[in-house]
Amino acid sequence: MSRRRDLESSEWFHIVHKGADGQDIFSAPSHRTVYEGFMADAFERSAIELHAYAWMTNHVHKLVRVPHGGLPEAMRLLGMRYATVYNGWTDRSGPLFTARYFSEPVTSDAQLAQTARYIHRNPLPIVGTAGLVEYRWSSLGALCGRRPVPPWLSSGLVPDGFDIDGYEQFVLAPQPSDRIGLGALPPLTPTACEDIERAVAAVTGRPIDELRAPNGKLSDAPRTVAIMLAVELRAGSSAELAARYGLSDLRSVRRIARRGRVHAAESAAFARLRDQVLASLDESVVVPTALGTGNFERGRGSHCPGHGELRAG
Repeated sequence: MSRRRDLESSEWFHIVHKGADGQDIFSAPSHRTVYEGFMADAFERSAIELHAYAWMTNHVHKLVRVPHGGLPEAMRLLGMRYATVYNGWTDRSGPLFTARYFSEPVTSDAQLAQTARYIHRNPLPIVGTAGLVEYRWSSLGALCGRRPVPPWLSSGLVPDGFDIDGYEQFVLAPQPSDRIGLGALPPLTPTACEDIERAVAAVTGRPIDELRAPNGKLSDAPRTVAIMLAVELRAGSSAELAARYGLSDLRSVRRIARRGRVHAAESAAFARLRDQVLASLDESVVVPTALGTGNFERGRGSHCPGHGELRAG
């Protein structure tokens, strides 16, 4: 028999928190572990229950129940504590997360089930169907009995009404409402810097060696496009890209990528160059639907517009 859920009081929410400017918020597996510890502490202080989650690379998904309020305070504490340590790890400064997090009330059993399904399917383009339940940074494996349930995860209500195999099938099987059927999608092939550089060279006629060498000009559009797309398509870490493109530090990588996004928004010629480079990339390469928003997609869930299924680190 299904347990009674209190869904009439708007205590349930789907939370999405993204990196500022679409930037990564996790650069190593240990970063996610630290984030989990800070989250567990912040949520315990406000008696917030976490029922489903997925940690991607530049954003996180949570399905939470907030019976006594305190969600803004908990999210503020979590974001502040984690940003402080992450900035120290990566030699960066300033806000790590967007100022506002996405919060959608969940008000019915059907919406709760579909919200959890959406969250659990988020890593699908990374790991494919076969690896989805084993994806370490999602609650799906714990809820399906594949690994121990963390002490800070409330289990039982999300898969309530399913047996273990039934809930797994509910998550994995495509539904007509899915924007693109992902049931048999294989893992994605990451984009390499070499792919991007060849595409820029093909479009602009610029030698690849020159793209990698700084010339001191802020208006070097081909090089800016190469670095911006290397960041957007996660072709390497900030440290790897700094070394590859002769930049002095990690901040220079982020600064050039940010400048490229501004140029793409303000300059039709620069935006056209970017689009031509993207078009010349191999079809197997995943490209952003809207550069600067973090929407990398070969399939986006149906009920949460604007939050694509992103490649994890």
